[in-house]
Amino acid sequence: MRPLRLPLLLVALLATACATTSAQAPAAAAAVAQPPAFLWEVTRPGAPDKPLYLTGSIHLGLPGQFTFPPSLEAALARSQALVVELDPDKAQANAKETQKLVLRLGTYAPPDGLQAHLSEETRSRLPELLAKVGLPPAAVERMRPWLLYITLSVLELQRAGYSEAGGIDRLLLAKARDTKRIVELETMEGQLGMLASLPDPVQELMLREMIEQSPLTAVNMARMTTAWEGGNPSALAELLFTQAEDPAFQPFYEALFYTRNRRMADQVAGMVDAPETHFVVVGAGHLVGPEGLLALLERAGFQVRQLPREP
Repeated sequence: MRPLRLPLLLVALLATACATTSAQAPAAAAAVAQPPAFLWEVTRPGAPDKPLYLTGSIHLGLPGQFTFPPSLEAALARSQALVVELDPDKAQANAKETQKLVLRLGTYAPPDGLQAHLSEETRSRLPELLAKVGLPPAAVERMRPWLLYITLSVLELQRAGYSEAGGIDRLLLAKARDTKRIVELETMEGQLGMLASLPDPVQELMLREMIEQSPLTAVNMARMTTAWEGGNPSALAELLFTQAEDPAFQPFYEALFYTRNRRMADQVAGMVDAPETHFVVVGAGHLVGPEGLLALLERAGFQVRQLPREP
């Protein structure tokens, strides 16, 4: 079983342009107006020469899909450390231990199995999607709903040509490997343990939502590229957190976003004062909304400025 990342569909969607004007050549400015980069500079008041850079990742991509704007390339070049949620190469280097972890946290011990933890509605809708991605029911019967949710999400995207190798964090790691210090904010055990601790009804809700949204998977991923290029955190937050007030979804948002965001914000805050310049990339959904990293860092007294595409 290949080590799996966190849910990969909860990332940026939609985009809008941010226009600027020029007194010298208004027509030309209108023609070349560009959206901002999905990139922020974080500084302490009075210390503008000590920046930390923060961007969001779409974890999967098509080959050659993402082109980094010049400002992001420049920020990465100025940084001595790249900060990620997890370093996938480390997990792959410890593949046996990772597999044991996934099996321990993501599967049932016989005679328990998936069917006993699903409603009749979910059980009736699952076989069609399993057949679509080429998984026999017996292959998933020991999976807990959260692991099956991730597995189906990844397989759907792989069928459409997406891979982790084309994701933004992977591309940044390839640029930084052997030239910058790589820092992890989380651990594989912590991420998987968070998902495994979700109550059964929440895990089934995740799986049922995935089944219902399956026909839109590739369409949404195509729109995600536009979102990232458009640099629009407000549209992203509006999309991701539409169900945040639904009591059924609140444990999901608390576990996958809010609790982790608070922990990440504390870690990132400490990096601003470090001698090194840090470039931080986390899932784009962690940046946005009233409980996202951008808002949490602002409330902690930092100056947070979105950067243009040009340095």
